[in-house]
Amino acid sequence: MKIGQTLCLTGLLIGMVGLMAPAQTITAAQARTDFTYLKRKLDLLHPGMGYYTPKPRMEQLYDSLYNRLTAPMDYLSFYHNVSPFVTAIKDGHTNLNHRKNYIGKQTRFLPFYIRPVDSKYFISHNVSADTSLQRGTELITINDRTIADLHRELMESDHSGSDGDNLTGRRQWSLVQFADYYAAWYGSADSVSISYRLAGDTLVRKTRLRCPNLSNFKATIRRRYGVELNQPVNLSVRVVDTLTHTAVLRVASFMGLKKKDPFQWAFNRRLKQAFRQLKQENVQNLVVDMQGNGGGVVLNSARLLRYWMPKPFRIMEQEEMKRAARAELITRWNPLSALNFSLQYKSDKAGGFASRSSHHRYRPRHKDAFTGNLYFLMNGASFSATTSVLAKTLDAGMGTFVGEASGSAYWGDFAGHFKTITLPYSRLQVRIPLKKLTHAVGPDRANGFTVEPDFTVTRNYDDLMTNRDYVLDYTLRLIRQGVVARKPIPFRPLQASLPLPTVQE
Repeated sequence: MKIGQTLCLTGLLIGMVGLMAPAQTITAAQARTDFTYLKRKLDLLHPGMGYYTPKPRMEQLYDSLYNRLTAPMDYLSFYHNVSPFVTAIKDGHTNLNHRKNYIGKQTRFLPFYIRPVDSKYFISHNVSADTSLQRGTELITINDRTIADLHRELMESDHSGSDGDNLTGRRQWSLVQFADYYAAWYGSADSVSISYRLAGDTLVRKTRLRCPNLSNFKATIRRRYGVELNQPVNLSVRVVDTLTHTAVLRVASFMGLKKKDPFQWAFNRRLKQAFRQLKQENVQNLVVDMQGNGGGVVLNSARLLRYWMPKPFRIMEQEEMKRAARAELITRWNPLSALNFSLQYKSDKAGGFASRSSHHRYRPRHKDAFTGNLYFLMNGASFSATTSVLAKTLDAGMGTFVGEASGSAYWGDFAGHFKTITLPYSRLQVRIPLKKLTHAVGPDRANGFTVEPDFTVTRNYDDLMTNRDYVLDYTLRLIRQGVVARKPIPFRPLQASLPLPTVQE
């Protein structure tokens, strides 16, 4: 993921601006009340309780954590006590967040970005006052703990962006937002001690670095690395190789391009412009870059698929929710919400509700449709609606996937609508998905639990030093060599079905 996206995500994470809240002590009774409240809400609303971790195991874990709540504790200790229960759900859309204003203007963050190469960790961007810590400096410890140990703990503390036992999402987010994860888990610190090894040196050195607040962090990184912050805008097209007629379509998000655009017309217009340009440029190899795309509006993912799917398709096989979720979608101030719910959902055999529109079919676009070779750049942060696009394309027997496994499951996920609850005393916030979304894909077409890459690509030291998009670089070499995993499927409207092409080795 690029630095510009990281800053955007950082802003979302700590957007609840305010001063660091004073220390809070939570009594044992308050802690038990909060924990009980959390479990009750999850059991009532979350459609995935027991899906990845069996319910008996969840009950055992709850009892174990609950029984620890026997004495007063500080706020951060309670946060650590709640975290294992939330992460055990193994759902990337279920998030445990700090209380409002716990992280804010005065929160201080580690003064660097780090990136892994093999089993080592290196500074890729430095915002500290010590300018000798240039790109390629190996970071060994922070406060006498190895980076590998810290990274492992931060990965285990937060399951955001990664479903089931998949590790790519957790690994990606915890590295890209290492400073944010560190502050959230260990708290704000004025300074940290580090040990490190400069590029091309064998001597292990030690120093202490001051930690900047967010405004200083942003100002410094833009001053030092401004050129690298200029990333392609969402749905932008650039021709990268005229000899092979190759272009890159950057799909950074499926969120709307405008705040007030309920029908997502702005997204649709820009998508049309992009594929019109691809046709005008006679592009034969299209690289769809969805690295770091955390998802968004399912409608927009369907609109993208329409440009290459060979026949009418559905995104979802089924959308369902628990009965208690109905109360979260009907509001007293909107008298039409009950009617709207009845029009959109119906009772199902499990006692909950199912969507009436999940079987909606999208028709392929004939005008400006892309019929050449498709290559997808993806990583662990390719999540939610992004995985929907990847799964549907794989199910259709199309595309060549490059990078690393996506963050979401091939079968679908828990998303759609969300309810954020606030625990009564600690004020911790937990975002709970309300719907189970099952992709309209054939299980036998899966190439793994997630959508797995046909070609796995990892960063090397030279990639780090040059800040190269190594996944794109590898893909362009595949294109020049004429390598495809799955050939395009020609559109034949008179044929009801077509045999799947074989995967070329």
